[in-house]
Amino acid sequence: MDIARVLILTGSYGSGHKQAAYALSEAFANHPSKYTARVLDVTSLMPSKLDSLEKHTFLSGVTHFPSLYHYIYKKTQKNNAAASLLKTINRFGIDHLITILDEERPDLVISTFPAASVMMSQIKREGWFTSSPFLTLITDYSFHSSWVNSCTDGYLVGSDAVRDKLIEMNVDSQKIITTGIPIQSGFSFRPNAGSLRAKLHIPANQKVLLMLGGGCGIFRNTLPILRAVDKMDTDFRVVLICGQNQKAYNDFSKFGKTSRHPVHVEGYVDNMNEWMAVSDLLVTKPGGLTISEAIASELPMIIYKPLGGQEADNTQYLLSSGLAVAAPGQQELIENVGDLLSNTQSLNTMRGNMKLFSSRQRHSSERALKAAELFLSAARAIEFA
Repeated sequence: MDIARVLILTGSYGSGHKQAAYALSEAFANHPSKYTARVLDVTSLMPSKLDSLEKHTFLSGVTHFPSLYHYIYKKTQKNNAAASLLKTINRFGIDHLITILDEERPDLVISTFPAASVMMSQIKREGWFTSSPFLTLITDYSFHSSWVNSCTDGYLVGSDAVRDKLIEMNVDSQKIITTGIPIQSGFSFRPNAGSLRAKLHIPANQKVLLMLGGGCGIFRNTLPILRAVDKMDTDFRVVLICGQNQKAYNDFSKFGKTSRHPVHVEGYVDNMNEWMAVSDLLVTKPGGLTISEAIASELPMIIYKPLGGQEADNTQYLLSSGLAVAAPGQQELIENVGDLLSNTQSLNTMRGNMKLFSSRQRHSSERALKAAELFLSAARAIEFA
């Protein structure tokens, strides 16, 4: 059997879509005798000014006008005229994508980005590349109509709740496989926390509060929270991972020089699996990839200031599953941190709930690969029949 060529389409509006794409690509790369995989950011195919405008509009809407963003999200959540208009806007770049498809002739196409799914759907509707299976991998624990398009051969989803929503949208249940959301292979096993604590210079019995900035950040006005948390009597340290936010890195490093509790600040890290493994509590935004990594790590979460749209839906999924608590404001966050760090039973309850989901999530990339193989094998059986 020839080596199968896999093209994974993604986009750069938020980091989660790309992270899932590269995690999936890594899974295919582990089988070099069977697959070659390439990740393509479809936003790079759009006119640069249009791409910049769309990114700016998206980030501004999420950050500065969350109520309006949530209204539009809900208005287009199910297939209707508004949803169709949104999909029409996402058609830019199709001609460039057709050229790439014609050059590479992939045996399998997988999208982790709604706009890419819209583009591939249109291409296949017009009769191009109909023999290559096209799969959509949904990177949230919520559902939106932008993910659902005609000529999609299969859907890979993070939870049974999303699967049920797709079925409500009249998607054939045989086309849907619950795989979990693909994450880096470092999360596929449970490391020895004691050894990691020694490596990261964390005392064995000291609790760790991990705070992540997220793609759109939670670090605005965070210093008052740190000052309040620093007054608590519980023995713990704070680890802040700031990504590319240099101002936050500098501010928190300065704060840590005079704080009562140890404060450790990191910029971008490539060992998130290790930091989550040694932590007792996570404060984060509810991005699909971050919460998937936390679930795989069985790390209890506080979701801070969830915005509208998929953040609201992801948060609801976590709350209903007993995997997190929500803090809509600073005072609630401070209270939640104090309550949970001083109450081991509450943390253990959340960890126990996570055990129902963690095994699937740890092996999500390989599960997604196996699911993709099923669709590819079925297509090849039809082709050679």
